[in-house]
Formats: sequence, structure tokens, C-alpha cells
Amino acid sequence: MTKLEIKDLSMRYQRKYILDNLCLEVESGELVVILGESGCGKTSLLKVIAGILEHETGRIFVDGVDISNLSPQKRNIGYVPQGQILFPHMKVKDNVIFGLKAKKLPREQIKEKLEWIVNLTEIKDLLDRYPHEISGGQKQRVALARSMVTNPKILLLDEPLSSIDASGREALALTIRRIQKETETTTLYVTHNQEEARLIGDRVAIMYDGKVQQIGKIIEVDRKPLNYLTAKIMGSLNVFPVSFYSINKENDNFVIVDTTIGQMKIPLSDTQRRKKITGIKIPPTEIKISTIEKKLSEEKESVIKKGIIKSVIEIGKSLFRIVVEIQGENIEYLKVDTENKELVNYLKTNQNVTLEIASEKVVLL
Repeated sequence: MTKLEIKDLSMRYQRKYILDNLCLEVESGELVVILGESGCGKTSLLKVIAGILEHETGRIFVDGVDISNLSPQKRNIGYVPQGQILFPHMKVKDNVIFGLKAKKLPREQIKEKLEWIVNLTEIKDLLDRYPHEISGGQKQRVALARSMVTNPKILLLDEPLSSIDASGREALALTIRRIQKETETTTLYVTHNQEEARLIGDRVAIMYDGKVQQIGKIIEVDRKPLNYLTAKIMGSLNVFPVSFYSINKENDNFVIVDTTIGQMKIPLSDTQRRKKITGIKIPPTEIKISTIEKKLSEEKESVIKKGIIKSVIEIGKSLFRIVVEIQGENIEYLKVDTENKELVNYLKTNQNVTLEIASEKVVLL
């Protein structure tokens, strides 16, 4: 198994920093998902690691060895670009063993490695077909087989499910995870899809502005995002930006925040007092909903919002999600999760409702 270390990596394109002193460590045998929006530098990072793009400053270490100035051929890194890029004039078998032939391995060794990777990726029935004769999911398996048959120290996957239809996406993601675990290959997996990250990652690295802004186990990043943008990229529910905030003059244990769903008075912890507030997060299970226009609980400090029900859907066993459009200058939506089936049966689309959130349940980002 192999450890990957990236230290202070920078590169520019037309004077703009695509990677800006980026640092990242991937432990041996770990699969880290790089999650970020389009244009944040995810693909550029993979290409720099693979040696396809040049960087200006910083170093890349594989098991403590600096590979920053090595050619792509000498790095022993498997890279599967977005769109797979198989050779159209070659059959699947020849695509898979292309790298082995380039290394001029003995015929018997090529045969052994081909048999191993074919069984691992389950592509035996595809070997005599051409790329145009197989599906998107099958092409991705072939591209994965071609990258892994050479036993790379590091595997880089760039949006591997982007061309796969929804029905096959989860199955292929789990296949990739199984293969990665069986081979114990240290892997960087790039995506903008939060569900993919949750499905297969050991850890997730949130990337924007050319940096890894937060990294950790997915459940940790989901529960404690660093700031508003991190929470938004992670796909957290009920996340809203804060445009302005000030400490309450009457009680400095509270902060007044202006958000896209209105102004709120929120308790302020000592930890939060020392950092910039960029947004708020409201857990969907902590919102009370009623068709009656009055305070719903005995909470001393709470936020009251009026809205209109846009949809009610079942998202799990005995768990329902109510999507409410908040009335105000901006069109925003709050998602309310409840197990109260009696309440759900009473609610209707386009019905006016009152929402109440205990101030202490609102998370400052």
C-alpha cells in the first residue's frame, strides 16, 4: 500500500491560481473523495499528480519519495479521465493490455495479469468487442481495468460516473469501491455529486478556491461543516448564507444574523464568537410545523416563519419530508422531516403553514 502527500501545490492558468498552496494527505489504501463545484480545480489537481499538467510550486510525495519532476510514465499512477477515452480501433482486450505491452512484459505475464483484472472487474464477456459496442457503464469498467492492470501505486478517478445513467450509477460506484478495497489501492476520486461521496468515500475533501478547505470522515464534515460554502458543497439541508451579523447589544450571548430567509436571533458560543459567521444550518428534524398561526412551543427564544407547502414525500420507513416555500423577498425553501404520519395526512400542497425553530437548534457556520 502507498501513501500520497501533496504539499503547497500551486499552478496558474492565465494569471489565475487554479491550485493555490494546496495540501492533502491520503493514507495507504484509503479512498478520498475530492468534492467541489465545477471550476474549483479538481481535475487540474489529478492531472498535476499524474504528471499531465505542470505545476509552479509545491511537491508530490509517494511513500516519501518526491515524484514532482518525474515523467508520467515513471510515476506508476493510474489515471481514468472523465469520458474514459478508450482506443476506438482496439478491442476491449487490447485496450486493457495496452499499458502492459508498452512496458514490454513477457507474454505469459501479460496473460496472467489480464486474467486477474478481467475477473476483478467482471468484463470477461466484453473482451472481443469494440468500445462502440458496449454501454457507458461497461466502458467505465474497461477504463478502470486498463488503469489497474499495471498495478499502479495510486489510482486517480475523474468523475467516473458522469456518463452513466441514474439506474447504473450506484451499482458501478459500489463496484469501484469493491475493487479499490480488494486491491488496497490508494485512490483519489473526483466528483461534484454528494451522494457518490457518501456512498464510497473513506473521507471527503471539500475543495474550492484552489484549496482543500475541509477534510474528514463524511459524517463529521456533514455534521460540522467549516462554513456556509463547505455545507453547500456537501449538500447539507436548510443551509442559508448570512449577509450581515452583529452581537446583540442587550445580551452579548446572542447574535443577530441577516439571512435569505430573514433576520434571526441566535445563541452565540465562545467558539463561534472567535470566528467569522458565513451562514446558518437548520436541521430538518428540529422544525415544528402547524397550520395554526401561533407559537407552537414553550421555547423562550424561537424563530417563526410562515410559508406554503410545495410537496410532501416519503423518504424512508415512516419518515416524511415536507418542502415549504418561505414567504418573503427571496424565494427560499425549508425542508421539514417528521415521523408524524397523522400530521402528514392532514397537510396539503399549497396549504399555508407556520414553522417554528428553537433558536438554540440553529447552527452557525
